[in-house]
Amino acid sequence: MHALPVEAEALVSRIEAMIEQADRLLAGGGSDEAAYALRETERRYLPDTVKAYLDIPPARRDAPAVAMFIEQLQLLERATAQRLATLAESAEVALSANGAFLTERFGPVESLPVVPGDADAPALAGGDTHAAPPATLVRRVLESLDAVGGTEPAALLERAATRLAAAFPTVATVKRAGFLGKGPVEAIALDVPRRDDLLRYMLARAPHGGGIEASVTRFLRGIKNKTLVVDVGEWTQGLIDDLGAYVERERNARDTLTRLFRETR
Repeated sequence: MHALPVEAEALVSRIEAMIEQADRLLAGGGSDEAAYALRETERRYLPDTVKAYLDIPPARRDAPAVAMFIEQLQLLERATAQRLATLAESAEVALSANGAFLTERFGPVESLPVVPGDADAPALAGGDTHAAPPATLVRRVLESLDAVGGTEPAALLERAATRLAAAFPTVATVKRAGFLGKGPVEAIALDVPRRDDLLRYMLARAPHGGGIEASVTRFLRGIKNKTLVVDVGEWTQGLIDDLGAYVERERNARDTLTRLFRETR
């Protein structure tokens, strides 16, 4: 992907993150139009679009060629997002139907004896995650990354890429090594909009030593202003605060994060 324009790399990464989400939903099958379109996007539409651009000799990849390429990727991104939403709705309908079947089979939950220990479970471990402050939800997701990914840099980056891209598809960008980004994760960036500026929180493989480098870049009116390399603890706290504020403003982001938190419990 080194030969692609920066904006194109970001678009390809976002499309691939959505396809990765769809793969989990498609694991059980699915043969409708949305499922077919998502499979074909991964197998054919996206690779063919990138190949068509790369087939142009470098000397002729001028502004009009780049503009056409970006427009085609934007079309793919929006179509993929639409198909993914359709697939998610189908999964929710299936879940609801399964709940109706279980209720019919065993009776309503209120009619069954309480399992010992249920009453002692913390509030967030129950179903009322919508009552939790956004910053708390963000913190719990980040804690789950550390718990599952461990301290090994490659594992942590892979887990962060999967979970954070799923929770915040509109602000997260995953960069992978290899052609068409099929290799290991090199970096995960979250562009968090604030009232007057935008902060890019990035975790990346350190250029030396094999560890993880955390950085925060400020953009003011779309112009890169300053980048600070910080320790992971400071990076995490800043992300919790700013993502918490973002989730507070964006209801869709909160709903997605809440569903993600339930999946990781």
